[in-house]
Amino acid sequence: APGGAAASRSGRALEEARTHGPYYGDLEAAGELEKAIEVVSRRGELVLLHGDHLRLRMLVNLIAELNSHAIFHILLLGFSEDTCDRLRARKRIGCAHSSFLRAPPGRTARSRGASAELVEGARRWELAPKYVAWIQKFRYIRLLLEARVNLLALDSDVLVATDPYPHLRGAFGGYTLVTMFDTKGGFANTNVGVMYIQNATIGGPVHGLFVEFERRVRLALRLPPPSDAGQRAARETNLFWDQNLFNKVLLSALAGRALYLPDDSDRGWREGHADLLTRLSQPKQSWRAAADVSAPDGLTVRDPWYPRASGYLWWPLDAASVEAGGAAARSPGDGGAAVEKLLLAPPWLISADNTLGHRYRHILYGARPPPWA
Repeated sequence: APGGAAASRSGRALEEARTHGPYYGDLEAAGELEKAIEVVSRRGELVLLHGDHLRLRMLVNLIAELNSHAIFHILLLGFSEDTCDRLRARKRIGCAHSSFLRAPPGRTARSRGASAELVEGARRWELAPKYVAWIQKFRYIRLLLEARVNLLALDSDVLVATDPYPHLRGAFGGYTLVTMFDTKGGFANTNVGVMYIQNATIGGPVHGLFVEFERRVRLALRLPPPSDAGQRAARETNLFWDQNLFNKVLLSALAGRALYLPDDSDRGWREGHADLLTRLSQPKQSWRAAADVSAPDGLTVRDPWYPRASGYLWWPLDAASVEAGGAAARSPGDGGAAVEKLLLAPPWLISADNTLGHRYRHILYGARPPPWA
């Protein structure tokens, strides 16, 4: 729940911020992902953070906030080994890095690492480090789900005002994927900056979204990049930005048809079904609305920003639609659930300027008292 009373922790809290372990290593090396899970996770739960050296102060602040709620099962995925080296010196905050899409085959022992073709594709596209890091993040989300780990994935610019688990596993315990609506998200208009995934079945609908995400990355890396640097940069954003790509995958699952494919081969169908896609891209029109639910005791509410009672949206995601949306081949597993529910959280659980609830934007910026007080 972003929007805590203190935007930053005290100096002492920052100095004492820590994670279980701590764990350091390359997740692509043989046995390292399994080791990280063993060292860091607790009771099948793990918080996944990611960032580079430019966001270390924000990340340490976020870890200190999580610590204040007795949450230490945190795995930080650094954009590079250098990011992790900066944290390793104090041996309080663990940091994993990854050679996926960076090292050629044979440099790591992990059998499921990137093929020579994909490494060459990343080199040919001259992928910026952030794109490689986002691709890595979604890869490890899938692998963690396949290891039966429940996952709370947070961007570095999130504030955690209270322990989210009683709410995520309590009132919303029946939802497999909890995230938030974003008016600027594009396509399915969700925001992957906050995601909680619980009890996802291997081969089930939610797992299938992440399988399809990676399939589209592979397809995109096989495309020839534009020769013009400006056009290549724009195309990179279109193909490899995690927010953009995940919303395309989700919209495809909602529609039950592969949409916005890397090679644009579905353009004709999209143009003939523009009304349907417009409706599906507006969750307030297409998702199922739940009755207003009151914020639990102990959470600060302040009308109109974070009202005491507010609604939320949900969608019953079925495996057939996910497969029709692109993931034609399921990963090996137990067959997966036929239906898993998605939740766009109420604003008292996940609060942001462009999500459900009141949008306070520029005319209310600077209001006193501030909405998070």
